[in-house]
Amino acid sequence: MGFHTLYAEVADSPSKLAEGLMFRKSLPDNKGMLFKFGNDRELRFWGKNTYIPLDIAFISSDMEIKKISKIPPLSEKLVCSDFECSMAIEVNDGFFKYNKIEEGDLIEIESDTLGGCNITFVKKK
Repeated sequence: MGFHTLYAEVADSPSKLAEGLMFRKSLPDNKGMLFKFGNDRELRFWGKNTYIPLDIAFISSDMEIKKISKIPPLSEKLVCSDFECSMAIEVNDGFFKYNKIEEGDLIEIESDTLGGCNITFVKKK
């Protein structure tokens, strides 16, 4: 079973969820941001004030990637999950394709003591 690990900052407060990766000029390879909303709902994101082209994965409460989309820099067009999801992961554009991570794959999250986490992407059996 193939897997890949990513280090992510965690956005889990209203202010962190609202700001996300806004105003950043770059994002290191193999790093991203995990958005934790606490309960399932349709999620909506945009690229306003975000200078980095991003990929976004929408994650259900059973840790499955339900949808992967792109968020263009500075775009105010909404990117929606189309499914009830409790989390999302933003990474550099092309990350999921390059690492062969697809819709239907699963994630495992291991929190660290610094407020971030390691996310392991696992191919669904």
